[in-house]
Amino acid sequence: MLALVAMQVLICTACQSGSATPVGSASPAGDIIIASDLPISSIYGDATELERAIRLAVAQHPAIGRFKLAYWSLNDAVAANASPEKGVQNVSQMIDDPRVLGMVGSYTSYVAVDEIPIANQGYLAMISPSNTGVCLTLSGPNCNYSPDSLRPNGQNNYFRLPPPDPVQGTAMARYIAENRALKKVAVINEWGSDGDDIIGPFAAELNRHGGSVVLRRDFDSSSVDFTSFLADAHIKGAQAIYALGGPEVCAARAQMTDDAMFLGTDGISTQPDCITQAVRRGESMLATKPDVDITYSTDSAAIKAVNSFHKAYPHSEITDYTFAAYDCAQILIAAIQRAVELNGGGIPNRRQVLDQVAQIHYTGVTGTYSFDKYGDAVSPLMSIYQVVNGRWKYLSKIDATATESS
Repeated sequence: MLALVAMQVLICTACQSGSATPVGSASPAGDIIIASDLPISSIYGDATELERAIRLAVAQHPAIGRFKLAYWSLNDAVAANASPEKGVQNVSQMIDDPRVLGMVGSYTSYVAVDEIPIANQGYLAMISPSNTGVCLTLSGPNCNYSPDSLRPNGQNNYFRLPPPDPVQGTAMARYIAENRALKKVAVINEWGSDGDDIIGPFAAELNRHGGSVVLRRDFDSSSVDFTSFLADAHIKGAQAIYALGGPEVCAARAQMTDDAMFLGTDGISTQPDCITQAVRRGESMLATKPDVDITYSTDSAAIKAVNSFHKAYPHSEITDYTFAAYDCAQILIAAIQRAVELNGGGIPNRRQVLDQVAQIHYTGVTGTYSFDKYGDAVSPLMSIYQVVNGRWKYLSKIDATATESS
């Protein structure tokens, strides 16, 4: 991942107010700039669509007050992977240009680890549409750094719309308790201590609803035989199996002999390999995902945003986190607008913009967002997918708002 940075051939363009600027080039003309750091030319094909969504948001706001708004897209991909070294270079470029008042990114959590301290020292607000790494905002036994160590100036400058991974456990337990009346669950864990981070909140939320984890067993990720575990789960009256692992863990579904439900995380959601592993028992499997597919929304603002995206980019595909990136850009624009107003109509500095992001309450197309003191969304992006007719299908958004007892 930490490859030497070389000159890249960059395949996408950024735009400001209708004109194009090559990705990774010098910053565009404009009075105020919103930047992004995404692995455009990488294995993460979705990143291109995120860039287009940000570009659309900026195009919808060509000016803030009397100031021209521009968009600067920077690419952190090296050798087809997101590179922390390249990400740090990009953020340093942003810091060096005082017109840059906020950034969307990073795309990957491991790049964010290196970028946050650089942006923090420049008081640059960064909002991620896709980071779920726990340690970026929360301390824990599996963290080899603390969130405070990423924020050397003592003020939080990092925010994200999706939740840290453990919230997937909370969301799934809440959904099955409130919508499926499930109380007894057995858990397969192929993720070791990372799985523990999800199982704890899952069990706590299930308990809050009067349910419990009746059996939990750790497996190696290469495991193919779950029959003994499933037999024990059946004896204990498990109404569902919650499986933490990649698509291969769905082989457990094929080995089930009762009508218990099969539940998972983003390790399996939307993965066709999971359905293949489940053989002919994939129907109705449920899994969480830290994103919201607004193409199914009946909300007028969401419909308008989808139509605008298709009109601007008729040959593009709406992918994971596309409209999370759009909302990130809209949040920055709203924060900058408010900072301009409070600054008497003048261009604000980064600290003023940062203060407005921290205080914001913004209704976007994927949800309504405000942030806690660590930068996590109070009501984060989260949805449930279900296998219908042999394919993963978006089912609904899940309320993953934190509760006092969960």
